[in-house]
Amino acid sequence: MSFFIGMIVNAILLSIPIGASLGTMIAIKPFRNERVKPPVEQNAIFETTYCDSSHEFHQFAQNKNGVNYTIHTSRSLNIPPFGRTANKRFPVNSNEFLTAIESTLCLTVTQNQNNTYTSNDTAPDFFITWEYPFTPANVSSPPNETKPLAHAFPQATLQDTALPITLLDLGALELVFSWTMGIGDEAAPSTSVRRLESQAVNATVALDLFLDADPVIAGQGGKAAFEMLILFASYGLQDPIGFGNGSNTIAAHTTAAGNDFDLYAGKNDNLQNVFTWVASDPNGITDFNGDISPLFNVVLNLASTAKNFAELDVTLPIFGDYLGYVGFGSQTYSSIGHVTFAVPKLGIDLQPFANPNAPV
Repeated sequence: MSFFIGMIVNAILLSIPIGASLGTMIAIKPFRNERVKPPVEQNAIFETTYCDSSHEFHQFAQNKNGVNYTIHTSRSLNIPPFGRTANKRFPVNSNEFLTAIESTLCLTVTQNQNNTYTSNDTAPDFFITWEYPFTPANVSSPPNETKPLAHAFPQATLQDTALPITLLDLGALELVFSWTMGIGDEAAPSTSVRRLESQAVNATVALDLFLDADPVIAGQGGKAAFEMLILFASYGLQDPIGFGNGSNTIAAHTTAAGNDFDLYAGKNDNLQNVFTWVASDPNGITDFNGDISPLFNVVLNLASTAKNFAELDVTLPIFGDYLGYVGFGSQTYSSIGHVTFAVPKLGIDLQPFANPNAPV
């Protein structure tokens, strides 16, 4: 589902996820009419809302002083794209893989007509409004133990020129963000867990990373051998993959940028090895600024540190495996009423180690 106020992406190329499923939306209820504020001068600002279209659409928004961007959704307005030859792009993808008749999925984007922003790495503003009915994941379970199925994972995805990159060559993966999740059609000023609970919201906010020994497959999310999720927030009834796996369900614990995370490990239905870091703060981490690459090291060394590793039944990545996919967004499961996920700030800076053989 996705985002709203200004978005910052450092030294990055962001591109459409290959591995994610893009379902065709059916019988969608748009939360407002699709609209455009037509520019009247070179520095004008115009806003578009994408809801209920059955075809895919790519809109390229160029930052002429730096990074270029792409807005991508599976429902669209008929707006001419520009900057198609740009070599750096920032896509926002609806990633709906489980459609529902009684549902809403709308993306709103604000852009500067003159293609200049507050910095060379600033993206257009955007946010996602959604609503999905509760779809049981385990219908045979008692009602009080039933978990929901995810319907979509809208996210902004990174395609830096350094990707794919081996973990051995990954110097740092700096992540900066600020987001809110609230009830209704507009971005909330802050996130209220109590309000989300009152509308039975089931959703997460996560960084999604895929790895594989093959550099091409590493960029094709659904085909990669390994997935690492960092859940900065988790609201509702869903459990991470690996929850309850082994006698000690938490495989590891660590701290990143002053925030505590617990690690769960297991395999999903595609038999991918999934490593999920869950923030310990029940309110969620709505602001973050730090390097998340040390989380890879914990996973790489899990065999020697996790007391219950043999019970996890997972294969671990190695330093020679490639990181090929990085995406930040929200897993959307269900809610009673509309939910808006807005990201006023996002920055992803992938920093490879310096090549010792490079000319000075």
